Amino acid sequence: MTGVNAYDGKTGWKIEPWGGKKDAEPLGEDELKQIQEDADFDGPLVNYQQKGNKVEFVGAEPVEGTDALKLKVTLKNGDVSYYFMDTDYFVPIKIESKRMVRGAEREFETSLGDYKEVAGVYLPHSIESGVKGSPNKSQITFEKIEANVALDDSQFKQPAAPAKSAKSAKSEGSKSE
Repeated sequence: MTGVNAYDGKTGWKIEPWGGKKDAEPLGEDELKQIQEDADFDGPLVNYQQKGNKVEFVGAEPVEGTDALKLKVTLKNGDVSYYFMDTDYFVPIKIESKRMVRGAEREFETSLGDYKEVAGVYLPHSIESGVKGSPNKSQITFEKIEANVALDDSQFKQPAAPAKSAKSAKSEGSKSE
């Protein structure tokens, strides 16, 4: 099964076939907020002032035996995350954040690793994330990352809902009478 989360710069939608839903539906408010943050491919640190973000150095703290600089990142919308930057390469190796999930605040942590150069920029090829302290983490491993690949804008447009047959429309009409 293939799931889809998409954002065209204005609206977001998803298809989640594992829940028995095969048609596209709009993203929820929390999902839309997250995908809008994810759409900032450079992340909140690059050009942070122009984006309205605030970055503060809050100390040094080891991450799984690796020395790291800890940065408090406050986004323009007020959300706060902590970025742990590797002291040798100055790339993030861990991010701690809080997000609203179904109306409740939850703490998440993301570990980034296996950095490789792609078009002159070091990108993580391994990302592990989940609720802070939970052994259940999702892991994404990229075999290949390409930069500046041409994509047609139509790939981000929400598919139209399937047309209802005359028979199903008639039966729905008789149910509501």
